[in-house]
Amino acid sequence: MNEHNILNIIALIAIFVSILLIFFLLTVKSKNRLANILLAGFILVCAVDISGIFIVHLLTDKPELYSIIKSVIWLIFPLFYHYVLSICYKNFKLKPNAILHLLPFALYNLLVIFVLLFAKSEPLSYFLHKLHWIFNAYLLKLQAVSYLIAIIYVLRRYKRIYLENYTNGNIEIYKWLSLIVLVFLITLPLTVVKDFLIFKNFTIPFTWTITVLTIVALCMFCWFILKALYNPEFFRGVESNLKPTRTIQNRNSENIALETELDLKNTSLIEHLGKHMKEKEPFLEPTLTLQDLALQMNIHTRELSILINRHIGQHFFDFINKYRIDKAIEIIEKSSTNEFTIQQILFDVGFNSKSSFNTAFKKHTGLTPTQYRNKHT
Repeated sequence: MNEHNILNIIALIAIFVSILLIFFLLTVKSKNRLANILLAGFILVCAVDISGIFIVHLLTDKPELYSIIKSVIWLIFPLFYHYVLSICYKNFKLKPNAILHLLPFALYNLLVIFVLLFAKSEPLSYFLHKLHWIFNAYLLKLQAVSYLIAIIYVLRRYKRIYLENYTNGNIEIYKWLSLIVLVFLITLPLTVVKDFLIFKNFTIPFTWTITVLTIVALCMFCWFILKALYNPEFFRGVESNLKPTRTIQNRNSENIALETELDLKNTSLIEHLGKHMKEKEPFLEPTLTLQDLALQMNIHTRELSILINRHIGQHFFDFINKYRIDKAIEIIEKSSTNEFTIQQILFDVGFNSKSSFNTAFKKHTGLTPTQYRNKHT
């Protein structure tokens, strides 16, 4: 079996899997319908790109038509960028200005049409084909890098907002999407190598490079859906109108005055907060947010955020989880080995997944819950 047959088999499997995933995403019931549609669109354009492995042999006499079909690659990163936004922010909606992200795709196809219609004379033909090559070799890579930078910014902002305002679950979505970005960053140089190999007519190395990229695409398709199936809690999102504490603090004189006022009364507020946490135990509520706690204490959300992040020196996420772990330790030390299972304890103290409980417990104690129980009972 030669390298072309291997590539064709892998490509067929990738396209078949992508069709199944698209069907699943468009038919499954979900609260985040828009995210599913965007992910389905992303997988679709990737599949069309992969199908170019077969189409190129069918359209050898119609290169412009092949270029139009392959132009969907200009939609890969705009779709993935908007998918990340829809996952990170639960109130995300597509706005009219989102159509601007289609501009490179439209310009590229306009160029292909110009080549098809007007490249009759030798000078004009040379110019248009040169411009076409620049679009593919340089501008497409520049678009990819630009979107990856924008996605990294969105993820970093999401992580700060999540840690400062939420406690239900963990930040695995940040880690997962960051890994996907890392995959893109690793494979991007391979696409540059691919362009160089085809330019130099190195057929066999080019085929193997395409094979590696197709395998990566296939693995990523499966990875996407497995994460969605096994970790539905990843896709909660945060409110897009929330601001990180650092942004709030540096924004205007009103917030500077608020900080000054808070400096004078932070001691009593910290005491009040500690008393409220011990007596009312609001951390036992799995879906507790910063806004919920501020409402319970009858203080402004910004005040509470600055108090926890600046004066106590913790993110809200870590602040609440510390109380949950202390409560879990109390239950473990007061109960016998068989009285409560670890899973019962994690739900009782406000966690909603074993992985997040184990991570938080080990962070605060240096031991897993099971290790701690074996040591203290």
